[in-house]
Amino acid sequence: MSDYPKLNKQPLRFVLAEFRFSTVMDIQAYIPKLQEALRKKYPTPDKKTEQSVHVQAGGIGVSSYDRWSFMSANKRSAIDINQDRLVYCTADYPRFEGFSIACDHALSALASIVDPSLILRIGLRYGDLVNIEEGENIADLVNPHFTFPSCVDTLGRPQHQRSETLLATELGSLSIRTLYGKHNLTCLPDIQGVLPVSIETDKIPSERIVLDFDHFWESKGEPIAFETKHILNILESLHETSRAAFWKVTTDYARNEKWA
Repeated sequence: MSDYPKLNKQPLRFVLAEFRFSTVMDIQAYIPKLQEALRKKYPTPDKKTEQSVHVQAGGIGVSSYDRWSFMSANKRSAIDINQDRLVYCTADYPRFEGFSIACDHALSALASIVDPSLILRIGLRYGDLVNIEEGENIADLVNPHFTFPSCVDTLGRPQHQRSETLLATELGSLSIRTLYGKHNLTCLPDIQGVLPVSIETDKIPSERIVLDFDHFWESKGEPIAFETKHILNILESLHETSRAAFWKVTTDYARNEKWA
């Protein structure tokens, strides 16, 4: 594993790992045992019913499904599960080793109680908020590629700059998304207010850039048994590339001085 120093003032706002497995239609029958296995670390349960829209022969269909969340006492970490997906997310990231242990705890409970047949997709997503303070320039902190394009400077006053870069990696796909400008978001809009964990929000807009790294692996139709150790090995490989991406997008000054 590559050696990256710990950032004591890291700009990280949340991390989530998603594990999609072969559908268990009767997942509700296993929820009480799952809650019992998880409740000491995640004592606060919650249940929601959501709807999905899908195209089918003869028109558009709407189906509903239940999902359950188990939250830590401080609401900074949570496990979310439905019939084909388990998500672990946290706003208190203890470096990857501690994060992997928390994922292992959740996956082991799922494997021993529900015993899904296949693992279909594994995703790892990091959300960072980089604030540009007085005396700093955006290019001091992140690669200039993610700033406003200079060719349109004379056309008007810059407001927001969004970007998305998709890379095919050895393991799967890595999406790097950014949102730069003067706003009050602390993560991308699709995450803001959606996660069951408590993420710090800002009321006053300021110059900032949101960085979002989403790296995922898919089985691509090949049957891969749901084995916790193998899943965690894939998660660790996803992390290695995601961490390298953060190091390449941000500057030496940001990592060695601002966040050191």
